[in-house]
Amino acid sequence: MAFVSATAAASAFATLLTSAPSTGSVSSACVCPLPRRPLLGPLHAAKSSNSVPVELESKVKGKKKKGSGAGNLPGALDVEIREAQQYLDSDEQEAVPENFPFEILDEEGMSVVILKRDYKDEKIEVIVSMPNLEGGPEFDDDDGEGDGESAGKDEDEEEDGESAGDSSVSLKVVVSKASGPKLEFTCTAFREEITIDDMLIVEKTDDDGEEKFPYEGPEFTELPVNVQKGLFKYLEQRGITLSATNYMHDYMVTKQAQEYIRWMRKLKDFVSQ
Repeated sequence: MAFVSATAAASAFATLLTSAPSTGSVSSACVCPLPRRPLLGPLHAAKSSNSVPVELESKVKGKKKKGSGAGNLPGALDVEIREAQQYLDSDEQEAVPENFPFEILDEEGMSVVILKRDYKDEKIEVIVSMPNLEGGPEFDDDDGEGDGESAGKDEDEEEDGESAGDSSVSLKVVVSKASGPKLEFTCTAFREEITIDDMLIVEKTDDDGEEKFPYEGPEFTELPVNVQKGLFKYLEQRGITLSATNYMHDYMVTKQAQEYIRWMRKLKDFVSQ
């Protein structure tokens, strides 16, 4: 399918009408149909609210992008699945770091991975979410089509994203004991640092149906600096270290690609029936 600017189409149509050869009779003038344009690249969301409206052509004639599946949805899904699989096959999973203290519970089809371990008389559970990839992996445009300026801009943005190191994973760390309250930490793990975004003391409540509004304490950043440092050390002792979170970041990047392929295959199966 090709997107053609409505304004450009109208202008071209008017030009064709004006330039059509005259036969000496107005009633016999021939109106030629506007030729359809081929698909030149992958579909992308509009980058500006001032974008010109577009019209969708239902049938594409002319040159097709290599492997485009002739513009049909199952064919497009095949291309996406193949390119994502190629990316996944080229991705080398990092080895588990030494002294990695957690058991990894990874359920197929889920968007999180759960880490578990025992520490003294405590149970530690970490819920790891899919990575937030700044300028993350894209699986299209492998055939190099598109204009050079756009490609150069994409490469510059990718290099900037990699150098900025903004890719991260979100963690929810729960520390519990046999009785009493639990500590819940919401963290963001970057390549070079781990931040604590929030911390709660969660009391065990009776199931009496009565809604309660316990005091949740101050914002983490409002705590005294020595208390903040102590809580960072507290998490580090329980296994929340850069080596562990960097490994889980790479693990989740791979899982994201696997789940993406699985999701695409489900969509293809559904629309192909």
